[in-house]
Amino acid sequence: MDDGNPRPQKRLRTDPNFVETPTTVPDSHLPSALSPSILVPPPEPPSPTSPGLKPLPPQVLLLALPALLLHPPTHEKYALSLFLSLRALRLCLQLPALAPEVECYAWTALAEVGMRVIKSGFCTTSEYSWTVGLEEEHPVLRHLRHHLSLLNSHFAFYRSNARFARAVLRRLISTFVPSDPPTVVSRLPPPASNLSHGNGANESISFHPHRNPPEIQAALTALTNLSAIAAQNQHFSILKLVAVLRLRVLVAAEMWDVVGDALQGAEKLLSLAFHDSNGAKEGGQEREVKREDSEFLTCSYSITAQEVHDSAATQSRSQTPLEMGPDDKARTEQPPADAKNTREDPLTAALSVHTLMLGIVYHTRGGCARAAELRLAALHSLMDSGAQVGGVNSDGLVEVPLSPHPPIHLRVSHPRVVFLLTFLISAVAKRDPVGRRPKKKVFAESGIVNCREGYDEDVGGAVEINVPPWFSHGDMENIDQSTLRIEADLLCELAAVSIQRCDFGAAGKHLDTAVAHTRTHGFFSEYASRITLHHAHLAHAIGDTDRAGMCYRVAAYLDGAGPVGASDTNTSGFVAAAARAGEALLRIGLAAKQAALNTTSNPPTVTDEESHAPYLDESTVALAEDAIARCLACASAPLPALAELLSAALSPSQIIRSKSLLKHALALSGSAGDNHMRALVLAVVGAQYVHTSPEHAMEVLAVCETLGAGMGASEKKPVSAGSESETGKGASVCGMGNAALRLWVGERFLELFKRAGKEKRVQKQEEFNALYRSAVDAVRMVGEVS
Repeated sequence: MDDGNPRPQKRLRTDPNFVETPTTVPDSHLPSALSPSILVPPPEPPSPTSPGLKPLPPQVLLLALPALLLHPPTHEKYALSLFLSLRALRLCLQLPALAPEVECYAWTALAEVGMRVIKSGFCTTSEYSWTVGLEEEHPVLRHLRHHLSLLNSHFAFYRSNARFARAVLRRLISTFVPSDPPTVVSRLPPPASNLSHGNGANESISFHPHRNPPEIQAALTALTNLSAIAAQNQHFSILKLVAVLRLRVLVAAEMWDVVGDALQGAEKLLSLAFHDSNGAKEGGQEREVKREDSEFLTCSYSITAQEVHDSAATQSRSQTPLEMGPDDKARTEQPPADAKNTREDPLTAALSVHTLMLGIVYHTRGGCARAAELRLAALHSLMDSGAQVGGVNSDGLVEVPLSPHPPIHLRVSHPRVVFLLTFLISAVAKRDPVGRRPKKKVFAESGIVNCREGYDEDVGGAVEINVPPWFSHGDMENIDQSTLRIEADLLCELAAVSIQRCDFGAAGKHLDTAVAHTRTHGFFSEYASRITLHHAHLAHAIGDTDRAGMCYRVAAYLDGAGPVGASDTNTSGFVAAAARAGEALLRIGLAAKQAALNTTSNPPTVTDEESHAPYLDESTVALAEDAIARCLACASAPLPALAELLSAALSPSQIIRSKSLLKHALALSGSAGDNHMRALVLAVVGAQYVHTSPEHAMEVLAVCETLGAGMGASEKKPVSAGSESETGKGASVCGMGNAALRLWVGERFLELFKRAGKEKRVQKQEEFNALYRSAVDAVRMVGEVS
């Protein structure tokens, strides 16, 4: 008999450690044994009154998957995320009866994801079979005209079809109407809007300023139009961006005559106020000097002792803190009110860093050390302040506000590249090799250490850096390549300062490392001419004249220099001009040395004022004239000073003209902060005054000898009992400075002391000269062995 009112069941024990198995089954509704699933209550159907979640349409879910699956290229599932994104978009396009907007967004997303796959290099290997035929897909782009036109232009530019890319942009600009939002109108195509260094994964795209003047004018015109639109809409962030982009275009195009005005405009918009004591034109590179004016030569040929010491004071500013006035200190220590939020504003910080770097490059090239020093101090202050130069997330992405409209996302140089470029620019801007620890060497060594610390040889790329999730492997490779090239530049700078400081063993090691570094990573051809020029300087310094002459000629050839005397000197660059000047100085020195050995009691007299040095043959004169033309055409410090020095060497009989040229060369080297060049000029100047003004010659040669001693001064280290002998041994080689220059100056001193009858000074100077001569012979013996 069934019970009409059964008793309620007991609660089931939920402790997994104790499950009681019933021996009898009181009711048929219960299972004979408890299973794990019985511990979970069955899902109850939703109540009709409770609000339930509506299922997403398939097309919406499939379109949202690529954003949900987005991973940076450093993620281990990066390839899988791209595969799933492509799969989701293709499934979305296969759905029937898609709305036009949904279909357009799907095709756009497919093009963008496919571009990332192509730039990541997955299509070039057979390992990823899902990428086969991806490059041949042609989506039907119907809507989103602005975005798709920009994307189409990006595709064309990536395929090296710049003409079609410009045509697409021109058609897009012609279709703008007043109702278009400023976010669309102000947006630039990716190839033009990136403030990043390098051309990405497509290495075939390059910028040739002398070959593509129409492209430069088109870019400047576009920037002018964009500036007008931004001014009309009062978008000051766009005005700042346009000013920096214009400056960058002019520097890349090497239009140096208008770079100064563009730099001042950009610095004014960014509230970067600098009061240079000497402007760019007053920095020593003004070429409007009328050398043939006899009145000018008569009044300015004499090089006084005050001018020698004034140039020494100019040089000291490159190694010591600048003496700034109250206004300068206020501007450097306390930024203006408009720039008080630079640290918090990533856009302003990024634009300020680019402007400061370009300003340092411009003034360093122009030979104005003080202007470059002011901007370098501001750059160091900005980098040390923790400013968000790479965006909020330090991934190289900043926002350009266009209130009340949505902002524009701008890609700038990655913070790691900016950080390493600061070391490189600092090493280039510091020209003075004199001192125990010259800043040029310190910045170069520190930069190389930072380059190698951030590069993992096992992984093969930079580690622990933030990148946007939409980055491709090509973008990561661009950062890695920039790092590797910065390291190569720093190695060259370190080799150069080692040669200047007569540390020839270290210079040879640095050059060997540079050759191995560039050959390992596949860009040796880009640095071949520069490395060869450093080898020429090294051979020239140790006295291997045959090797030096050969390396000079090879370096000029690799840099595109034509035959000597070619009419067009603009086909080559700085390396060719420096190589021709170095070879000319080498041959002039060898000819003068041979002429001194063959001097008779009746030296040849020169009556023609236009005649060159009698001991120079026609080929040497032609080489020197070609070098002068190339140095004047390049006009990058210290080439103008070299041109003046060569011109003075070609006209030794014209005393007034020669002294005027040397005076100009001394002013150029002093303004540029180049003590190495200044020592050479002072040596030539002192030789001219040996026979006419011994007192003045002694003063000039004393400054020259001091500079020669400083180019190799060893660091102060604590001397221990065990290292005393080693320290003494190293001091005879490294602490001697420029032994060849000091020996030459010592011989002039010895000649002056003998003429004045100072026996004690003669004896002491002979001891110094013997020490210098032994150091020079030791260096030459090492060079012959190597």
